[in-house]
Amino acid sequence: MTPLDLNGPDFIANPYPAYAWLRDVAPVHHLPALDLWLVSRHDDVVAVLRDAERFSSDLGNSASFDNNPFNPAMKASGPLTRLLKSLPPGRTLLTSDPPQHTQLRRKVAKAFTPRRIAALEPRIRAITERLVDDLDGDLVRDLASPLPTIVIAEMMAIPADRNDDFKRWSDDLVNGLLTGGSRIKMARSAIEISWFFLRTVRARRRRPGDDLISLLVTRDEDGDGLTLPELINFCVLLLVAGNETTTNLISNAMLALFDRPDLWRQIGDDPQLAQAAVEEALRYDGPAQGLLRIATTDVVIGETTVPQGARVLPLVGSANRDPRHWSDPDAFRLDRTAGDHVAFGSGIHFCIGHALARLETRIALETLARRLPHLAPAGTPDRIGSPVLRGLRSLPVTVRPALQPAKPLRIYRDLADRPPTRRTHT
Repeated sequence: MTPLDLNGPDFIANPYPAYAWLRDVAPVHHLPALDLWLVSRHDDVVAVLRDAERFSSDLGNSASFDNNPFNPAMKASGPLTRLLKSLPPGRTLLTSDPPQHTQLRRKVAKAFTPRRIAALEPRIRAITERLVDDLDGDLVRDLASPLPTIVIAEMMAIPADRNDDFKRWSDDLVNGLLTGGSRIKMARSAIEISWFFLRTVRARRRRPGDDLISLLVTRDEDGDGLTLPELINFCVLLLVAGNETTTNLISNAMLALFDRPDLWRQIGDDPQLAQAAVEEALRYDGPAQGLLRIATTDVVIGETTVPQGARVLPLVGSANRDPRHWSDPDAFRLDRTAGDHVAFGSGIHFCIGHALARLETRIALETLARRLPHLAPAGTPDRIGSPVLRGLRSLPVTVRPALQPAKPLRIYRDLADRPPTRRTHT
């Protein structure tokens, strides 16, 4: 096998052959060019994700921008890096360890209880129906992207006229950090979104409501509250993570179903299969392919010692295709029991928004199968250029089937053979 290039076009297009090689030949593999350790087998990936003590999520303030392994163009010096580092620091769920992580998760968990998420279903269905009404040529642009943006904006009680800003900010941040996109756009959007949430957080502190931001700004019974930078970062994280995960999950699921029209027809006949399709899409081609960790001590994984301070990338996309754990792992099946996949992570960092992403995607698949059973791909999808985010920037579709030559209808012939109807006048 040629040297593994995580940022190369072949890997971005289809990482799964490389995952198979890693699992069989080098299950714990060091990439010197990126100074990154890859962990690819299911049991090892789960062990890393669940061991928050030896594999830290506290990447440090510099890890996001210095020597970024997922965007080599992001250098460790220069005015842009200094500008980005000048933005509000603070803890986030993704980049903190206990006890800070425990406090943060307890704070936001109130907004993602099963009861709160289930109560959103009627509204999510109404939004989806409206978006499907207007679906016209691109599944990502017209449905997969705006749906989670609208939902999270409403959860935050943000006016609908800011939805376009929300999406632009989210895309610019993700592209700049992880896909080699414009760092100038990323910096501009980082400043804009920080100022927006700064003003919003201050307003909710004065007049809290029943929305997600108000829930965050309210102090706990013991008086524990988040600092202003932490609140801003929390809002940014909820916006970006919520948008990106669900958008990619919907587009990945539909791409897999387009390749298997028989399964798409089955969902049309039995909408309850949409839930199975969501779980299988998460396992088969999940939106997150890897989750970065830092080794806090020397750790032996299998027969390999990972040194203290090493950057470790447990490949959840590889774990979900490991034949040591799954039968026929490279097949997309609706009859599979796929509940123990690690698409949303595992352990204390298990994705807190998993139920919302699942609900939005299930409703999207059900609605499309019911409303547009003849939906079909109409061009080459545009894939996100990231080794850790798996999804599409565009998915051209044909909404209606091609018109067939009209056939004479029997009813017309019968009517033509009948004598004219005698009309009477009064």
